[in-house]
Amino acid sequence: MSDSNDFIDPEDYKTIIKAVLRQGMDDYIKLQHPKFRTKKYLQEAFDSSVEMFFNSDYRMLHLANEYGEPMSLKDMMQTILEDDRVSGKNIRNHLVKESRSFWETKLIRTLYVPDSFVYDGHVYSVFGSQEADNRVSFEEKEIYLNKDLGSDSELEFIRAAIDIIHYHEDIPTAAEGRDVIAKAIYRMLKVNSCFTGS
Repeated sequence: MSDSNDFIDPEDYKTIIKAVLRQGMDDYIKLQHPKFRTKKYLQEAFDSSVEMFFNSDYRMLHLANEYGEPMSLKDMMQTILEDDRVSGKNIRNHLVKESRSFWETKLIRTLYVPDSFVYDGHVYSVFGSQEADNRVSFEEKEIYLNKDLGSDSELEFIRAAIDIIHYHEDIPTAAEGRDVIAKAIYRMLKVNSCFTGS
């Protein structure tokens, strides 16, 4: 430890570093949606966590390594694990995986299912249906889906929109591929509030 940290017990210093990393991980995962960053300090916490984990030049100014220099993510991990062979790649992968898992379970109003959907001049009427199978009639220009399922209804609407796009653009994609695209778009929309039709 540096001279300024000589009076701190090494185990206490590890505990502090673990707490900083744990808080950074929580900020990275739980503050991804702008709705949860309405205060300036929350935006700063999120931005700092992104920098801490994904910018190799980032340094913690108030935590020093054994040479008295501000700590990098690698320095913090080496201190905690007492191993010089650490890499930030594993913790980054873990953060991405945990973020995805966290946001998949959150019920956030992502979009509303409209009464009509317009794509490239084609107007589709959207009808509520209690049937298990959601479907699109391209000839009648009608979408049938259960509008009372919350997030599942929103995802089903995105799936219908993707099917319509592929149909009118004559894009040959298997149903499984369209499903992957729909889920990816829905996940993107869910944690970003920058899309507006206004």
